Amino acid sequence: MADQDTSREDRQLPASERRLQKAREEGRVPKSRDFGHFAMLGGALLAAAALGPGLAQASVGMLRNALRFGRPEALVADRLPQLFASIGFDAFVALLPLLGAFALAAIAASAIPGGVVFSGKALQLDASKLSPLKGLKRIFSIRGSVELLKLIVLAISLIAVSAWFVSSSLPEFAALAIRPPAQSLSSGVALMGAGLTTLLAVLAAVALVDLPFQWFRHRAELRMTHQEAKQEAKESDGDPMLRSRIRQRQREIASRRMLAAVPAADVVVTNPTHYAVAIRYDETKGGAPRVVAKGVDLVAGRIREIARAAGVPLVEAPPLARALYAHVELDREIPLALYNAVAQVLAYVYQLRRWVPGRGAAPGIPDEIEVPAWLDPANADRGAAAR
Repeated sequence: MADQDTSREDRQLPASERRLQKAREEGRVPKSRDFGHFAMLGGALLAAAALGPGLAQASVGMLRNALRFGRPEALVADRLPQLFASIGFDAFVALLPLLGAFALAAIAASAIPGGVVFSGKALQLDASKLSPLKGLKRIFSIRGSVELLKLIVLAISLIAVSAWFVSSSLPEFAALAIRPPAQSLSSGVALMGAGLTTLLAVLAAVALVDLPFQWFRHRAELRMTHQEAKQEAKESDGDPMLRSRIRQRQREIASRRMLAAVPAADVVVTNPTHYAVAIRYDETKGGAPRVVAKGVDLVAGRIREIARAAGVPLVEAPPLARALYAHVELDREIPLALYNAVAQVLAYVYQLRRWVPGRGAAPGIPDEIEVPAWLDPANADRGAAAR
């Protein structure tokens, strides 16, 4: 708690979704006590308005039953308690819908500001909350002072409104004593409803101010320092060094898988030293030739070594090698613009496969393999240098 107080001025970042979710799991959500009072009183008034006629009729009936009893009820000790128990049960049944409305209003009062939260963490015993010193600190803190001031203002407002209503309605209250019971109860309920409606208006005004205030204060209490944000990002995404090692491992696995495909290639097109691209064409599957491996510098050298060991032909065609490396991803078909160039290379490879040493001249490597200028990265580099 002290750390939070001392670093409050450093909390400049808004709370992240993870921090809000964690606070919610702990039962820390915005709550408005004033809105709870308003919701419960408003729910009671709505329930009374809906159930008023039935409650009034039940009240009159219970009053008549309580005031009307015979000689046995007055003289026999067991009969009078039974009468009172019957009247109490009838009163409970009559008030049961009103109690249900109170319960629903209480649930709504706790759910609307911060939503419905089921957390057992708030019920766990916290020894720090039992400390008298910390309790005094909470009472005399800025937050405690604001809450106390708000309660004082609310209490004074409710007392003033209640006193005004009672003083202005005093003749109506006095007239209830001379009216018949049914009319007196009906008028009394109407007067009480009017008084509670006046108090409800005061609570509504306070709740309209307190609801957004509690929401903003909750978010302000959960604001984060830069260090907390970095730590949360580190916990969410993992250690940067670990992520780097994972990516390195993934690249190594992908590289080994790529190099394993070189012996099955039909040809390796080279730069001859900087680039190497292995191409495979499967006539049974159809489609265009695919790039099964590619690399530059050290990786290109490794591709050439594996190709020589496996007997895969190497064809020096610098523009085609650069274009294939730049524009074709691994295990993807070559683009239409390179069909002609790759076809010349594959034609040479197929002729080489059919050639038998000692039976005629060996097939010649294509001298000029045409590659569209816009596909050769070297042309783009030369154009940029010229500009």
